[in-house]
Amino acid sequence: MLDLDARAVVRRISRGELRAEVYVSRLIEQCKAHAKLNAIAALDEAQVLEAARAVDKARLRGEKLGLAAGLPFTAKDQISVVNYAATSGNEGLRHYRPPRNAVVVDALVKNGAIAFAKNTCADMLYFDGFMAQGSSYSTLFGAVHNPYDPTRIAGGSSGGSAVAVAARMAPAALGLDTNGSVRIPAALCGVAGLRPSTYTSENAVRGTPRKRYSDEGLVLPGALDTIGPIARSVADVAFLDSLITGAPASSTKAHELRIAIPQSDYWEHEWIDEGVARVVQAAFAKLGEAGAQLIAFDYDALKALFGEILAPSAVSRSITSLHARPGPEEYARWLHENFPSATVEQIYHGRPRPPVPAGPGHDEPSIEQRIELIKAALRAYEDVFHSNGIDAIAVPTVPVPAIALHPDDPTGLWTIEVNGKATSVGNVLARGTFLAPRVGAPSLTLPIALSRGLPVGLQLDALPGDDSRLLGIGIAVEQVLGPIPAPAANS
Repeated sequence: MLDLDARAVVRRISRGELRAEVYVSRLIEQCKAHAKLNAIAALDEAQVLEAARAVDKARLRGEKLGLAAGLPFTAKDQISVVNYAATSGNEGLRHYRPPRNAVVVDALVKNGAIAFAKNTCADMLYFDGFMAQGSSYSTLFGAVHNPYDPTRIAGGSSGGSAVAVAARMAPAALGLDTNGSVRIPAALCGVAGLRPSTYTSENAVRGTPRKRYSDEGLVLPGALDTIGPIARSVADVAFLDSLITGAPASSTKAHELRIAIPQSDYWEHEWIDEGVARVVQAAFAKLGEAGAQLIAFDYDALKALFGEILAPSAVSRSITSLHARPGPEEYARWLHENFPSATVEQIYHGRPRPPVPAGPGHDEPSIEQRIELIKAALRAYEDVFHSNGIDAIAVPTVPVPAIALHPDDPTGLWTIEVNGKATSVGNVLARGTFLAPRVGAPSLTLPIALSRGLPVGLQLDALPGDDSRLLGIGIAVEQVLGPIPAPAANS
């Protein structure tokens, strides 16, 4: 029962082959059995069992069921779900209960899905910037642990969402991706995850975000943030995406694909674990044998060009059209409007507030300059696709397997060594995930194999707005490569 994928759960419940109440009860047992993974921030057993019984009663009455009737899903604790707190992993928001569901949550619930639990995530307010979130460490709940090896990180910041799906606590989840916050934990935990488009090509040129998934109902979203679905297969991710957007995945076959892959010197110079390199290269070989055309290109040069384009300013601020991750001023405004009983000082736990970025004219580009940066980055990105006639770019999602949790620093801020080179954990984890967000493009990770018992993910990036096409490509790749083993202790 625990290994059923999301679509199978819905089919069996709709046919009466599986009672939603029985299935939800089994998931609750699984959550309790693996509580030490720290993936679940909140779970109201009575509420979810009542929702499951309502589905079973509707089926017995012969009512028409929704497309996702009885499907339990979890949500990162930055995403609003009625009757649950939305803490963003921060002690200061422990008692904040949003008055309504996030729009994306409502889309699933209106199709009959059950909001099953909230997931532990990195403290999105206390830690400024993604790079501190490798372990999904919350000042409220602690660190999330990897289901394949609980002594290792789950990745962040949506670590709880990825762990819940991988450890069979739920068949589907919602995370939130900025620079890789869905894709990195999904890759490290052996599941699939999508960062949807936040621009179309036309909107990117104008510098105006147009997110595929609504931000409404998120706690303090930044300009690069977007909700993204997580499941154990790309086919299930595509199913969730279709429930949210109404758009089905495109249909394609492996032999029809043209995929750009890094040329040979990438494997020599990149910060990449030897085991991960072997697994990804073996996956490329399988795709080639299945008829896919693999076009080697200079991925390092594309990354370097992005660096040159963004060099005048901090990367996370310069490429966004209006603002980056919210800071103290935005926090104060949001708290006043949504949760006035909390203060910015409570959110920062007495830590000194970060300095306010300098305004235009003080090494910070104007809005017009930022739009030009977006245009330049998009031209460089699109040129790879058009000049090579490709459907997607494929790279390792994360260049290393899940690393060990640091006994003295659970936050993920420490330094590690990869192939004899020392660097920060955050710098290593996000090396392959930062390009797509800068141009608002969709990015998908899928599990492809284990290396030394730990999952390895393959990332596929497409052009802005081509989400349905990317999901179809991911399904075709998944059919060639096949599934990976479940976590031994959690299956």
